[in-house]
Amino acid sequence: MAGVDWAFERRDAWDVEEVTSVLLVPFVGERIHTVGAPSGHAAIGGKVEPGEHWCVTATRVLLKEAGVRLRSDSPGPAMHPFGVIRRAGDVSVVAWCEVELENVVAVDPHEASRLLTPDAVALCNLASELRSQGVDDATWTRDTVRLLEEHYLRAPTPEGQSGKRGDAADWELSRRLVVRPVHHDGTFLDLGCANGLLMESVHRWAAEEGRRLDPYGLDASERLLALARRRLPHWHDRFFLGDALTWTPPHRFDFVHTMVDLVPPRRRPEWLRRVLQDYVAPGGRLIVRDYLGIGDRLRSWGLPVAGTTVQHRGERQAQEAAWLDALG
Repeated sequence: MAGVDWAFERRDAWDVEEVTSVLLVPFVGERIHTVGAPSGHAAIGGKVEPGEHWCVTATRVLLKEAGVRLRSDSPGPAMHPFGVIRRAGDVSVVAWCEVELENVVAVDPHEASRLLTPDAVALCNLASELRSQGVDDATWTRDTVRLLEEHYLRAPTPEGQSGKRGDAADWELSRRLVVRPVHHDGTFLDLGCANGLLMESVHRWAAEEGRRLDPYGLDASERLLALARRRLPHWHDRFFLGDALTWTPPHRFDFVHTMVDLVPPRRRPEWLRRVLQDYVAPGGRLIVRDYLGIGDRLRSWGLPVAGTTVQHRGERQAQEAAWLDALG
């Protein structure tokens, strides 16, 4: 790239050095979002504000400058840093992003080469090449954990620290359906527990319905688990640190809850089969929550869905939970 000194460094170093800006290549499928792409347009980017992690800068810039959000169910990490650019005292993290958008311009890489500046073209070409190679499971998890914890830990409410916009009433409207498949007392494991709010909530909601649930949680982020233990010190020893894809539970649980996006997309069907077989106690259930259609997706993967329940939320997309009975 003309006039740019590329410096590829270890990924870990990017989280501790003084990053001053981000440069982003947003992909919509195999096309590149160019923000209207007037002739000579540069890559999407922005400055890191004081006290802001570059992950937060990136999502802010995507929404403000490009009008897009990161995909919640992307084929790779929603945002994957792949290099560092140093120029005139500026240290930029460079990342490709998987985004979702409507009614904005996305072009194929060849068209992008006609619309963008030479430096931006080189950046897009490199991003396309590296993205096509994919990332391994550990990288997917590392990128995802970094992105989530930097946003969750900056949220001012318990709901936000567990990944939910809105207040406590909206939290209950969106999450209470998790206890509907609970048909007896027992233990409850939340995979991807973040700050432990869902554990706390299902314990209370189940009690209101006359059932006792003893909650446990797993998360891949040490920082989020530290927050969970501060919030819920009486459950300090019920939080486990580990990558859900490779973690082995200390014992089985009566009820296990998860979202499908906790592991890389290509791993999800086989991983859910392993969770059902190795995590769920006899007579228990695996509860999988997502938006409307999760039951059909699980069936398409050949998983034995025993039932589904839907929570409508007015104009917003409905929530659905599906459950799978423990294997005999």
